Amino acid sequence: MSEKGDGLLLRRLEDDGLYTSRIKEHSLRKIELHNAYVSLFSRAMKKKWPQRAYLGLYSGPGRGRLADTGEIVTTTALAAVQVSDPFTKYIFVDNDPRCIEALEARIQALDPDCDVSCIEEDVSEAVPEIMKVMPSYSKDRRLLSFCFADPFSAQLDFDVFRTLGSKYRMDFLVLLMLGRDVRTNFRRYFQDENDNRIARLIDDENWRAEWIAREHRRSNLIRFMLEKFNEAMTRIGYQRQRPDDAHPIRLLEKKNVLLYYLVLYSRNDLGRKFWNVARSGIDDQLSLL
Repeated sequence: MSEKGDGLLLRRLEDDGLYTSRIKEHSLRKIELHNAYVSLFSRAMKKKWPQRAYLGLYSGPGRGRLADTGEIVTTTALAAVQVSDPFTKYIFVDNDPRCIEALEARIQALDPDCDVSCIEEDVSEAVPEIMKVMPSYSKDRRLLSFCFADPFSAQLDFDVFRTLGSKYRMDFLVLLMLGRDVRTNFRRYFQDENDNRIARLIDDENWRAEWIAREHRRSNLIRFMLEKFNEAMTRIGYQRQRPDDAHPIRLLEKKNVLLYYLVLYSRNDLGRKFWNVARSGIDDQLSLL
């Protein structure tokens, strides 16, 4: 079976003997959305930007095995390498050596000439190494980058976005674990003043006081977190997102159980247009350009 897909979700792959992470059915929607957006982005930007870098944070091994069926699918990191119009540079970060080893081997098997750097390090500590391997750029060798941050929890350091966003022309697709982690564990995070997980996520050390003030008005916790993250991104120069721009991923068997949101941040209107196309399920339509 061919593994070339340009944004398509790939099923029933043969086991290649390398480490494969275990994923749930709901992850397929996340992969599909990522792949659709990256296909649009890479195709539209190919002729406009001589250098295009893809950065995958919490990249995983490139393949996942569905927990319920045992099927093996291509996950986001390897799908990004397989788009019809590849990026000129790929950087992947994961602190699990099994993921890095498997991903490197899979990319090598697909494309031995791929310009890729795999970093085995915690994402919050990896920014200096990321910047070392990012392509140099100039007026004549312009660089456009796209970053997908796919954490397993809300332990996501906003300084990563601040540093990379200030240094590079970079769009971000961010998974915000607001259901499974923040809402589930909120009481503990709120009561333990030494816990800075939420403060680091939304870039606000005084969030507890603001939440107390809002809670009296029966504010929605998830909406509050989305607003605070949105404010943080606009402070570093990204377009403010509308509430309905955040895409919820829910348990398939329990449609009202929120797991997380996917949120796209760009400095250009095209980012939102591409995101809307990806979310609509429409085939790659570049008539929006």
